[in-house]
Amino acid sequence: MNPLDAALLAAAQEEVLDEVLFGIPYNSASPLHERFGTRAAPPCFGTSGARQAFAAGRMVAGRTGVAAEYPVDGRHVAAVYRGPDGVVVLDPYLLHSEPLRLDRSAAVAGAVRVSVDAYPYRVRADGTPAPSRVLATWTLDDDAVRLDYLRFSPRRGHDVVFRSFTVRPEPRPATVPPPADRVRPFLIHPERHSVSVRVLHPASRQMAALVLPLATRPAGVAADRALLITRDNQGTVATHGQARFQRDAEVVADAVRAQRDDVIAFLLEAAAIHRAAIHRAAIHRAAAPAGPDLAPYPLEDE
Repeated sequence: MNPLDAALLAAAQEEVLDEVLFGIPYNSASPLHERFGTRAAPPCFGTSGARQAFAAGRMVAGRTGVAAEYPVDGRHVAAVYRGPDGVVVLDPYLLHSEPLRLDRSAAVAGAVRVSVDAYPYRVRADGTPAPSRVLATWTLDDDAVRLDYLRFSPRRGHDVVFRSFTVRPEPRPATVPPPADRVRPFLIHPERHSVSVRVLHPASRQMAALVLPLATRPAGVAADRALLITRDNQGTVATHGQARFQRDAEVVADAVRAQRDDVIAFLLEAAAIHRAAIHRAAIHRAAAPAGPDLAPYPLEDE
């Protein structure tokens, strides 16, 4: 790739990452509607982390003609660009604010390490900024890239590793996006403990999330509304009925350009779809209809 093409690719990767972060929210309810339900999710509501990565790769390819690889770590997918001089990673789910560029020439003891700021950008008790971070480590001998996502915890007063994945050249999905029968088991995995919409508001560039925990839910969908919580940019939890809940839910709704009650209904429907899917899977396995125990969603402030 000549220097001009390389510069165009780098610019496209930066532009696309920003567009996906602020224009395609993370929404764990959307794939439940699409893979088990009867309707597609409105595009403005956002999509899964894997679909965010696929969208980023598709958008970069449309502007440059350069295709991404999509290595998989369990349920996680990133868009990866490998070349003779290094590796570039776009992983919108991890909220990094710029592409992860790992240059082979920067290797020390067989590994390349970079750290970039990520969202949310939080504030310490003394008022100083505390951005999140993604630490990427590329080990040259096995061509694997480890991605560690750290957030500042106001409650603890220090950074906490929030997510960690390792993407290798293989495995990769045979088709992009994968077929429904490949995706469905991941959607009812026991580690899934909520359905949620997480946004970065395009005006404030602050994060907010609307969350419905899935464990220990009552029987009726209408009753589930009382279990809804929100998290604001500082990771503070508000429960349904609180003024802060209303404020944070409005931030989410505004970011996805929808009415708050429509977003809530979307989550409630997804939770009902999830319960029905687990019930069907348990019967198919000749197991107890209750299915696997779901991990409780953490309700404390970050």
